Amino acid sequence: MSVNFSSSDSEVIDKQVDIQIDKKIKLSDIWTGNDLNRCIKFIREKFLTKICLQFSDDILHLAVKIESELAKHVDSSIFILADTSYGSCCIDEIAASHMQADGLIHFGHACLSKVTRLPILYIFPKNELAVDKFIECFSSKVPDKMEKVCIFYDVGSYHVIDAIANKLNQLNYINIDIGKLAESEEADVLCWSLKNNQSTENYICIYIGKDNQSFFNISMGIKCKKWLLFDITINSLKEMQSMDTKFLMKRSHYIEKCKDAQTLGIVVGTLTMKGYLDIIKHIQDLARRRHIKTYIFSVGKINSAKLANFSEIDCFVLVGCSENNLYNSRDFYKPLISVFEAEMALNPAWSNQFPDTYSTDFREMLPEGKLYRSSNEASVVNSDVSLITGKLRYLSDQNDEEETNVNNDGTVMETGNNQLSDIDSLNKFQERTFQGLDMRLGQDGAAKVEMGRKGVAMSYNELDF
Repeated sequence: MSVNFSSSDSEVIDKQVDIQIDKKIKLSDIWTGNDLNRCIKFIREKFLTKICLQFSDDILHLAVKIESELAKHVDSSIFILADTSYGSCCIDEIAASHMQADGLIHFGHACLSKVTRLPILYIFPKNELAVDKFIECFSSKVPDKMEKVCIFYDVGSYHVIDAIANKLNQLNYINIDIGKLAESEEADVLCWSLKNNQSTENYICIYIGKDNQSFFNISMGIKCKKWLLFDITINSLKEMQSMDTKFLMKRSHYIEKCKDAQTLGIVVGTLTMKGYLDIIKHIQDLARRRHIKTYIFSVGKINSAKLANFSEIDCFVLVGCSENNLYNSRDFYKPLISVFEAEMALNPAWSNQFPDTYSTDFREMLPEGKLYRSSNEASVVNSDVSLITGKLRYLSDQNDEEETNVNNDGTVMETGNNQLSDIDSLNKFQERTFQGLDMRLGQDGAAKVEMGRKGVAMSYNELDF
């Protein structure tokens, strides 16, 4: 009995596939006469001669129209950044430097991560928002007009926030604070400047936008009485749980994985954010005290296939924009954790503790950040038990030196806990049979052009060469 598990070539080629097409943003949703005037004023006040226009992925189809209209009003050279080095919400100073630009205008959703080299102007999208519906939902959820409320919003709702504030004032809500986007000044938390850096523990916090990474970041990073989300896609206001049990269990598992790691890969997801070099050095210092080898990787836009090439790494730490949603991906073969999770795993000052808030912003772990804790002030713990393997982990203190003696062949050395450690891992990449797509320029002769296979992938026609 024979069974045919394949279809005919013609059936595969002629098959119709239904594709879900997302609604594209219209030109009026991102570009108005007021935005044009802001760009002209920005270019002239800064005396800019070379300008780069950076667009988020969802509005890239509008780039040529915006560039052509702006070029009619300024004499400066204008370049469009067609691809970004990392995330499209981050300012791409690297690509702009290739054009020797002296200014950059960013269009679309932005994380407002601070950069240091170029003057920046942000043109935010203008999302549709039913202001009257929001006021109606607000009044029903917050009937007490003396209640302390702090309102945050997606950058796409920036254009209507003044109208919302005015309507709430007319309804005699007197304890309403509205977060300010930190476009030029230093932020208090993520991309927000709070009034006098106030505490929000006694506030009801409301976010206007969508249930996405931006809302996740702020709801996890700010402690309050409760969080309400006004979802602009369905015009409803509902209470949200920020740190649920399922999330904490998953992240705690990855923290334990980091504690068990012998090799730690620091994945660089930014080359422009302020403080990224400092946090890399901080992670290296924490790992060195636990006898964990660290490697630094810069692979551009991160995906599972790129990191899967480094099988020797036990755990990866991503240093990049807080808008990354890669931490929740199931595609990575090894754990990919945030800087905060690496801090909790490697810094003895966080031993047996979990904070009230969670942060995806690595700047919070620097000395000026609110989650910074000095490892030198922590009590010395000489050993720990892994909750995953059940084995004993050795922990060094600040006086424990890792290197004492290196053998003449350079392969093993004595560590501080009288164990031998293999240090030839730097040569493991050279020992691989496959080392990537090496062009071997000038080393091989020209190959003959030959006919390849024909047909579709499921049924090739083999050819005789």
